[in-house]
Amino acid sequence: MIKRFILHILANAVALYIIVNVMEGSFMVTGSWKGLLIAGLFFGILNGFIKPLIKIITLPFVFITAGLFTLVINMFLVWFAKYALDVLQFKDVAILVEGGWVTYLYVGIIMAFANMIIHWLVKN
Repeated sequence: MIKRFILHILANAVALYIIVNVMEGSFMVTGSWKGLLIAGLFFGILNGFIKPLIKIITLPFVFITAGLFTLVINMFLVWFAKYALDVLQFKDVAILVEGGWVTYLYVGIIMAFANMIIHWLVKN
């Protein structure tokens, strides 16, 4: 179980590294690898514990929109990770987002895709 959690953290950190390089200037994680690992930890916790609760609470919206509301949930999780890192003030670690809701949407889509791959790999 701990092995899987560490794998999720590392995979989220790699996904964030890819996102930072693909979305140069729009999405940044400061603090080099330390920042990526801490942000990966936050995304692992959010996707493992918070996201299922939010999905249950918003189930009617997810059902009515044929699953498209999960994009809004993913955008919220990216925003919440940014906010939590700002509030906790880790030394030299922050998520910087330029471009507003569109950037949150792209990052949310990429993180959802990355987590889908992670779950598939861990399952098999």
